[in-house]
Amino acid sequence: MLGFRGHFASKSRRYSITLGALRRARRRAQVVIAQHRAEGRPLDLSAIEADLLADEADETTLVVGQWSFVGTGWANEAQTVLARAAAARAREYDQWRAQHRQATEGSGERTR
Repeated sequence: MLGFRGHFASKSRRYSITLGALRRARRRAQVVIAQHRAEGRPLDLSAIEADLLADEADETTLVVGQWSFVGTGWANEAQTVLARAAAARAREYDQWRAQHRQATEGSGERTR
């Protein structure tokens, strides 16, 4: 951040690669990795780095126009038990703090 003025995200396109180009390269890399895994082929990302960082003019955006309700709650019983235990512990801690605060206010002490 010392080499130029301003925020790192607002640097000029001539100075360095833009964050948008990095995002596009990351998306393309994920697609390439998924294709190679599906086909069972090894992948050397260093060999395709230049292709990933190249701008693609014909890049499209997928728009999802339909939503569906999946459900509510926790995925399984273990997550439900953990969530309920954490909530109970948080309630117990809040009750303890309230009792502690009442006890210290009654004795004239100030706590933060």
